[in-house]
Amino acid sequence: MHFGRSFALVLSLMALGAGGCSDDTEPPVEPKVVVTPPPVGEPYDRLSDWHLFRDLALQAPADGVVPYDVIAPLFSDYTTKFRFMYVPEGQTVGYEADDILAFPEGSIFVKTFAHAADARAPFEALTIVETRILVREPDGWVAHTYVWNEEQTEAERLVSGTGVPVSFVGPDGETIDTDYRVPNTNECKNCHKIDDTVVLLGPRVRQLDRSHEYDGVSKNQLDYLVELGWLAGTLPPPEDRERLVDPYGDAELFLRVRSYFDANCASCHRTGGEASTSALLLDFASTNPSDNPESNWGICKTPTSAGGANCGHEFDVVPGRSDLSIMICRMTSTDAEKRMPPLGSKVVHQEGLALLSEWIDSLPAGACTP
Repeated sequence: MHFGRSFALVLSLMALGAGGCSDDTEPPVEPKVVVTPPPVGEPYDRLSDWHLFRDLALQAPADGVVPYDVIAPLFSDYTTKFRFMYVPEGQTVGYEADDILAFPEGSIFVKTFAHAADARAPFEALTIVETRILVREPDGWVAHTYVWNEEQTEAERLVSGTGVPVSFVGPDGETIDTDYRVPNTNECKNCHKIDDTVVLLGPRVRQLDRSHEYDGVSKNQLDYLVELGWLAGTLPPPEDRERLVDPYGDAELFLRVRSYFDANCASCHRTGGEASTSALLLDFASTNPSDNPESNWGICKTPTSAGGANCGHEFDVVPGRSDLSIMICRMTSTDAEKRMPPLGSKVVHQEGLALLSEWIDSLPAGACTP
């Protein structure tokens, strides 16, 4: 299965048919696909029953389902991801400048994970593994996970989680064989919870303030939500919006590191998160050097809750010495007792590891004292 085309082109080809059409032939009119949320507390067993896609296998969204992307993605064992959002007709989204957008009851977020045969060509020869759904019910966000069949025609809801054997070529050209881990439903809360409340992670202003192609035109995603009538309130001008940067782009090094932290670590390492007792706070606000101590992001910080997984080192980050930093050791490890992050990934993230190692080694060397 190949997803190398944009969604707009995929839909165009679907409308034209395999043989195309001449200038004097009207393309067939596709029947409208209407999203059909299940009754509260009664999720469908099959992904197709949600009617979120006009073509499930192609991940072509139904009417009213909007594709989007994030600036700094969460690493998930080199999967390619397709993200979508749905807001019930007539409802609006509350605007929060530096936090999660406030989506109304009935909103749905969809994220599909697929493995390419070669991670260096992430949109070619894809095999879809799972699709995760977050739906806003009266009592808050509820997660559901759907695992795809081998025929790539349907996905079935799975509560207990599972491992899916996958084999692909990694970014260094070496073959990676692993069991991709589909989380159980309760594990979703480990990352998507602040204190006792399940929250969204990606749909924040700082992650969404980027372009995406809609109807063949590249548009800023936040501006497009305004255009749809979804976003309530007035957006500040682009220069005044808080936004992440591409961790692997050409922005200032620590800003790229902060963006990586915010996307890959802050779901747990934040106030109210699963790892908040560690006092290693890696959300974007907590790593702002203008008003936070360096210990927030681990510099010369002795871990408080490593559970013995400190790799024999004393400090989370030792300036100038990535080889002595617990953070790097735990990112490198594949040992389940040491591995960071503990969920959602079993493969070492080579690019993320290189980024954080570069940052630590660039820091002025200095002695850390317990």
